[in-house]
Amino acid sequence: MSQLAKIENNPLFQPNALNSVKEDLFKTVNVSIAKCFADLNFKVPDDPGYLVNEVTDSIMERFPSMRIAEVPVAFANGIRGKYGEYFGLCVVSFEQFIQGYLDSDARVKLVEDRNRLLTEQKTEPTPDEKFNTARQLVMDAYEKVKAGKPIGITATTVYLFLNSIGLIGADYKKGIMQDAIPQLIKDKEIEIALCTNLVRRRQLNASLEMLNQNIAKDILTKEQHDECKRVAKRLVITNWLRDAMLNDADLPALIEQQRSPYLQNSRKSGV
Repeated sequence: MSQLAKIENNPLFQPNALNSVKEDLFKTVNVSIAKCFADLNFKVPDDPGYLVNEVTDSIMERFPSMRIAEVPVAFANGIRGKYGEYFGLCVVSFEQFIQGYLDSDARVKLVEDRNRLLTEQKTEPTPDEKFNTARQLVMDAYEKVKAGKPIGITATTVYLFLNSIGLIGADYKKGIMQDAIPQLIKDKEIEIALCTNLVRRRQLNASLEMLNQNIAKDILTKEQHDECKRVAKRLVITNWLRDAMLNDADLPALIEQQRSPYLQNSRKSGV
């Protein structure tokens, strides 16, 4: 089934009761209630308009998330006992049917499907937009380096971008893993010193002790090796940006020169 068909088949993509025309809701409630009486072979009340009006008002006031298309489903399931025992077809019974429907697994699945489809509908940024975002992250990191501040969590992203457009030379990477290990230990020691939670502090101390033991034995775990690689990338990008600052490089222009090759590679890879 196509995404469009899935959207059309999900009633939650329709306006809710509060955003619907009351007359349309009234008509649906009227037809649905009449069908309930017919299916059960019950006698229709002398004044069915009262019941229809009360149920319509109740939906708008107490169950505003209901969609018009869900009303006949809730009533049909309700009279068949899917939402528990009920006594006659009165306002309270129809409210019970609506609440039972809203709490049902089927309704929960509709919500999950709606949310998933909304996520899938989000527009993928174009290569140009990705380039602009990455360039801005580089400039933000550059400002931090000039101010003597750590780059933070964007260091890896900045490294990957600059490396992908060929601006980080091999000299910056040579032997960097050996520098990353003592830096990782220092980072962990600082984290421990700043930690005020006793339980968390013990966990951090245990992690640092295990790291030191594995370094001594030259048997880093995959997780520890990945940590070292993240630190290494941070060191590389910090050194590269410091050199750019010392050389008074025109960083925006330097990056912009690589836009065309970046876009060409993006097209080739289908990004």
